[in-house]
Formats: sequence, structure tokens, C-alpha cells
Amino acid sequence: EPGGTAPAPQVYDLVLQAVGRTPNGKKIAADKAGVAVTDRGFINVDIQMRTNVPHIFAIGDIVGQPMLAHKAVHEAHVAAEVIAGELQGNKELAAAAFNARVIPSVAYTDPEVAWVGLTEDQAKAQGIKVKKGLFPWTASGRAIANGRDEGVTKLLFDDSPEAHGHGKILGGGMVGTHAGDMIGEVALAIEMGADAVDIGKTIHPHPTLGESIGMAAEVAHGSCTDLPPSKK
Repeated sequence: EPGGTAPAPQVYDLVLQAVGRTPNGKKIAADKAGVAVTDRGFINVDIQMRTNVPHIFAIGDIVGQPMLAHKAVHEAHVAAEVIAGELQGNKELAAAAFNARVIPSVAYTDPEVAWVGLTEDQAKAQGIKVKKGLFPWTASGRAIANGRDEGVTKLLFDDSPEAHGHGKILGGGMVGTHAGDMIGEVALAIEMGADAVDIGKTIHPHPTLGESIGMAAEVAHGSCTDLPPSKK
């Protein structure tokens, strides 16, 4: 800069850019097509990704949180199926809908953090009684062999009186290497309405990190034989 007002150069090993995302609903002038745009630039949609204009759909970051690529892809599938179903007279496709309950999230740190469904805090806030299955990776043969046993796998099951001891899985989380690669199984279990017995009796290969999911389910059920001895 002229006059010597330029800031002094700074040298860093790493730079983390975390400025977030801003929806562009107003910039694309969606309102000119009659689409309602919020003050922040978001476009509200129903569970079929339909805007207030019946023949216009919206997906992805512009429809709100969470702003994740895999969520946007699934929303696109829903919108495409609804449109195709209505055009073809296919009632099954036309009935497609998006369920935000099962959207896995991953923090690509080291170790990774992954979660899906309800967390303990969310369950408590909603007045939902849960049973927790917690499996430490210090008891995982694969994690020990990898030299990365600092992880943990946690599953939450419905423990309300109405569940009669067979509550379905409500959520789960993991901390550890490759947690993001494994959280999909927990998402599938939630989608399929599995309980602790279903997951625990699913045979997982050994030794793998993925078997920690089955072990956590066994902990919740009270049938796990792979936990380390309790420290006294």
C-alpha cells in the first residue's frame, strides 16, 4: 500500500477458514417467480421440498440447516421423485418425503466425531427417557492394533414405559478414527426401527472398528462380554 500502511506479513502453519454460509434466496430473485424468501435469504419448503409455489421446488443450503452436501443430495432425490411421480401418475413416487430425523453429521477432525439422531441433551430436553450403551475403544482389538484406542461408541435407545424394554434406537455417536465411515450403520438402524437386540445380534466382522456398534448395543441390552474389567 502507498505510504507504508500495509499490514506486516503474518506466517502460519495452518489457516482455518470458518466464515459460514449465507443463503442467496434474495440474490437469485426467487421472489419474482412468486417464491417466498425469508429476511435471511432462505426459502421455506415442505417435506416434499415444495415451495409455496406448487410447481417450484428447492433443495440444499438455501432451505436451511443442516447445510450438508449429503442432505442436499437426498433432498434432490425426493424432489425429483415427487416431480416424476406427479408427471407420470405414479402415486408411490409422488408420495416421496424428506425426513430430517436421520441426517448423519461428521466433524473431520483427528479423531473424527460423528453422530446421528437424538443426542442425550436433546432427549432430555424433549422429556424422552433413554437407555445408553457405551463401548470404549480401549476394548476394541482393532483400535488397539491400530494404536488408536482413544475412541468411544455410544448408542441411545428408547427407555420409556411404552417401549417395554425393547426400545428402538433413537440416536448414536462416535469419537475415533473413521467414525464418519461407520455412522451410516447407525443411521440405517434408526431408519429401520432396530432395537438393541437387533443390532447386537447382527454379526460384525472381527477385528474391526465397526463391531463397536454391535458391542455398544450389547452394553445397552446388558449382554456384552467384551468390556474391560471395571477399575476399583
